[in-house]
Amino acid sequence: MIDDFTIEFQKFWVTTAGKVRAFMFCACNSWNDADDMTQDCYFRALKAWKQFDGRASREAWLFGIARKTRVDWLRQKIKTNTIALENNNKVDPCDISRQQTNTLSIEKIWEVVKNLSDEHKEVIHLKFASGLSYDLIAQTLDIPIGTVRSRLHRALKTIKEQVGDRENET
Repeated sequence: MIDDFTIEFQKFWVTTAGKVRAFMFCACNSWNDADDMTQDCYFRALKAWKQFDGRASREAWLFGIARKTRVDWLRQKIKTNTIALENNNKVDPCDISRQQTNTLSIEKIWEVVKNLSDEHKEVIHLKFASGLSYDLIAQTLDIPIGTVRSRLHRALKTIKEQVGDRENET
């Protein structure tokens, strides 16, 4: 017999797992590692489920856990010096609108994203890889929505400028 908690958690997992997995992928460029981090994130969420205080949405709460999971994973990889990025020439599958855009441009865009500040990179990943709204991003990062908008604006402006510069070089 399945209890109410199990049903609630399963529904939550179904509606959020793809977004969390995409967010994790952007940190490591490996689906295997993204799957491991996603599993760890949901394990942490399951353990802390009753501690959710309702100050933000449950999804924002989950992405807070996802951020911490990513940081812990990256620290561990740096500590053991085993970060192994896959072929850098591959297109990063974080961008959903890829089919409508030139592959070369996408590679340039994601190469520029890799070089953004951590704050800008994180907002780009949450918005475009995970598809979160401005409000959910603000809740996840615990910053005002105006800050989300300005970071996203600055990041997109930088991307546009740098991709344009790179295209002019070729």
